[in-house]
Amino acid sequence: MLSTMQDVPLTVTRILTHGMTIHGKSQVTTWTGEPEPQRRSFAEVGRRATQLAHALRDELGVVGDQRVATLMWNNAEHIEAYLAIPSMGAVLHTLNLRLPAEQLIWIVKHADDKVVLVNGSLLPLLAPLLPHLTSIEHVVVVGPGDRSVLDGAVPQVHDYEELIAGRPTDYDWPELDERQAAAMCYTSGTTGDPKGVVYSHRSIYLHSMQVNMAESMGLSDKDTTLVVVPQFHVNAWGLPHATFMTGVNMLMPDRFLQPAPLADMIEREKPTHAAAVPTIWQGLLAEVTANPRDLTSMARVTIGGAACPPALMEAYDKLGVRLCHAWGMTETSPLGTMANPPAGLTEEQEWPYRITQGRFPAGVEARLVGPGGDHLPWDGESAGELEVRGPWI
Repeated sequence: MLSTMQDVPLTVTRILTHGMTIHGKSQVTTWTGEPEPQRRSFAEVGRRATQLAHALRDELGVVGDQRVATLMWNNAEHIEAYLAIPSMGAVLHTLNLRLPAEQLIWIVKHADDKVVLVNGSLLPLLAPLLPHLTSIEHVVVVGPGDRSVLDGAVPQVHDYEELIAGRPTDYDWPELDERQAAAMCYTSGTTGDPKGVVYSHRSIYLHSMQVNMAESMGLSDKDTTLVVVPQFHVNAWGLPHATFMTGVNMLMPDRFLQPAPLADMIEREKPTHAAAVPTIWQGLLAEVTANPRDLTSMARVTIGGAACPPALMEAYDKLGVRLCHAWGMTETSPLGTMANPPAGLTEEQEWPYRITQGRFPAGVEARLVGPGGDHLPWDGESAGELEVRGPWI
């Protein structure tokens, strides 16, 4: 017997339209290094994403599931690309600007990217690669930068603002299969060439719901999250999609990732949540120790990418900021575990849970397998291959 419930595809398009309407007043704030940061409402970000989709289709000829790459920092324009590209049926491909040149060249060729959106400040990184990126037909420059380095480039060069200006702010979005590719990242944490991981609309939608659940990051439209984890690193741990789904305000640091500007951002904009690797928080701690800032708004921090030293957790506890371990991989979208302790424990009893990588949320299953294929116990001592499965794995 089948249910009577509707079978509605879970797509990025629905995240886009919901965020720009129901949560239209929420904001994406991008740090610019100027006295006043750039501020855009979700409604404006959604309209600009719609204009970008028109530009990609009508001006640059992006059709079907062609790949559109981004070589960008965390900023509002990158959020617009996150929403526009999958919603029109194309595939977002974020390029890791920390990778060596030969790996970036290999990745772009392997993905067969047709267009690349690049921040102007990153043109010196892209320009030497372009002669080798034979699949790239268009380069779209976002923000200021020395564009003379692109003189003589084979791909057509466009200015982002000029490209989207005057285009319609509504779009006849296609009804996509939720299993269709929406975004892709390449992981270099493996042997040989980087491996591509392709996320479906369905996996992104379900992952976004889990990120917002109380047992994970527990975000709502009353929060502002400082998204330090790069958008080229596993979709910024799913935060751009998750926040647009629930109206969480986003504070984007752009290229200002050093401890001093991050401390200034926190004191001025008062985020309630943040996400980044341990080295970021070690640097920030040294900065605020030497030059005190008010971090008390930032009650919760999601920390991943490496094990967090317990001493660092204790130092932030004294500042009123709680660090919470998360574990995942490019292949897990990336949320795999969160180290939120069970209810009913004292502060001392919580420590054995806090210093682990956490517990699996609903939907994620794992087992430990030995060399012979036998299942090993979860006893803290057995070592083997970790097999994980779930709707966003």
